[in-house]
Amino acid sequence: MTSDEEIVLIAQAKAGNLVAFEALYEMHKTSIYRTALAITNDRSIAEEILQDTFLRAFKHLERVHEGVSLSPWLYRIAVNLAYDWTVKHKRWLATLNHIIDRWVIPTASLPERSAEERELQELLYEAINRLEFKQRAALVLFYLQDFSLLEIAEIMECPVGTVKSRLHYARENLRRELLADKRLPGGLVYEFT
Repeated sequence: MTSDEEIVLIAQAKAGNLVAFEALYEMHKTSIYRTALAITNDRSIAEEILQDTFLRAFKHLERVHEGVSLSPWLYRIAVNLAYDWTVKHKRWLATLNHIIDRWVIPTASLPERSAEERELQELLYEAINRLEFKQRAALVLFYLQDFSLLEIAEIMECPVGTVKSRLHYARENLRRELLADKRLPGGLVYEFT
């Protein structure tokens, strides 16, 4: 849902108001950066993606329709840039620390993590690293950014059914990876499905 403030800022930015565009940047920069970081696991690349996202947004701001939120469009740009970066560097996506923390370890216990919990987390990171880009990106948007299936479909420019499929296969592939890993307790795997 688009806030009244965002609608006004978009209109002002489209009219060339740089202060309004800067306010839009401030409004969205943290979530765009976190998404880029979760996908690439590289702070400098995530910062570049953040900057490139807003440069492209500024150049093509006229494409944003009146009354429409800027978020899906910005996420689409950021995800596409992250994809381009991973293809260019032939790297698999990096770990999704925030997703794993959310699934396995309660937030309250983060400072007191034991060595066993850290080892378990590393095993999960390895399994998530083996997911294909589109599945991993869908997981980031769904679990880390709390986007709806419809919003993810818009961001990834695909039907909602495709998003559901990517999430389904991502969870299945993650479960399969975890079941195959003999270092992981078997009961934990069922928490992910």
